[in-house]
Amino acid sequence: MKNRTGRGGPAAGRTVGDPAGPTIGPTAGERARNGRPWEPGRTAPLLEVEDLSVVFDTARGPVPAVRDVSFRLEPGEIFGLVGESGSGKSTVLSAIMRLLPSVAVTDATTLRFRDTDLLRLDAAGLRSVRGTGIGLVPQRPMTSLSPVTPLRKQLRWFLGDRDPAEVTELLDQVGLRAVAERLDGYPFEFSGGQLQRLLIMLAALARRPALLLADEPTTTLDATVQAQVLRLLLDLRDRLGIGIVFVSHDLGVIAQICDRAGVMYAGRLVESAPVGALFDAPRHPYTRALLRALPSRYTRGERIKVIEGSAAGANRIPGCAFAPRCPRADAVCGEQVPALRTVAGSLVRCHHAEEDAA
Repeated sequence: MKNRTGRGGPAAGRTVGDPAGPTIGPTAGERARNGRPWEPGRTAPLLEVEDLSVVFDTARGPVPAVRDVSFRLEPGEIFGLVGESGSGKSTVLSAIMRLLPSVAVTDATTLRFRDTDLLRLDAAGLRSVRGTGIGLVPQRPMTSLSPVTPLRKQLRWFLGDRDPAEVTELLDQVGLRAVAERLDGYPFEFSGGQLQRLLIMLAALARRPALLLADEPTTTLDATVQAQVLRLLLDLRDRLGIGIVFVSHDLGVIAQICDRAGVMYAGRLVESAPVGALFDAPRHPYTRALLRALPSRYTRGERIKVIEGSAAGANRIPGCAFAPRCPRADAVCGEQVPALRTVAGSLVRCHHAEEDAA
């Protein structure tokens, strides 16, 4: 029985693909092999998402944005969600935080943070979880803060009347000690990297949540600052043991920071695997097509193999949403939605996954 909310109820230092900047050291998969705080299966899950679906009730009828997404996150693990714009990855984070508008109807068999059923929480219960249990790092730091309010006052909204020395210590932990003397300034007086570090401090350090949701936190940053922010997130994970769901459209970033990753297409999770397996032996045709389209895999002047066609709309015909663009598709693919199955340690939503793995 589903619960419902809403209206009506690969070598050290390498990067995969187009690195968005300097490498940040060993990839997450290499850290897992070399020893690190998180090991799969050692602890109870921090976050459980099973059969999560989100439908927007519009004037033109229901529009599905997320369909039957399932994954688990353990303490100290970083799970990445990667996909094209409109694939539903950011909507998944908003559904976990219960931040979707009233026109969104959220269904899930399970949406649990520790022992808390997130879909059953009332407004007071949500306030007790947001910030203290689950922190959110938004995508655009420049638009996530009030442009007409000094930073000091905005920090007070979130931190209360904390001792200035404690605030300075928090800023120091994210490399912003110098900013402590400039808190009477406005957001436009600071760089995007400084503001993103500030938001990470508020989300991950101010109230020490166990779970951090990072919605494309490096998208608007330049290459060098992006690498600094990724190092910061890894350091916070290693020091505090927090679990992170990291959303990005950048495969290079996913390869560097995540332990496991899921690939989304047209609202569905089409493949999920440890990062090493995902990049070295992708099982879904869409994942393979994404990797083939990475410019770093080609020499100068060589033509890049792009994915033909365009992404499927939210209300396309039944069957596999990737079928119109898939060279492997047959009649079954256009008629039946493939079930999620385990193939060589990866979860894959493809009718031909076993055949391709043979």
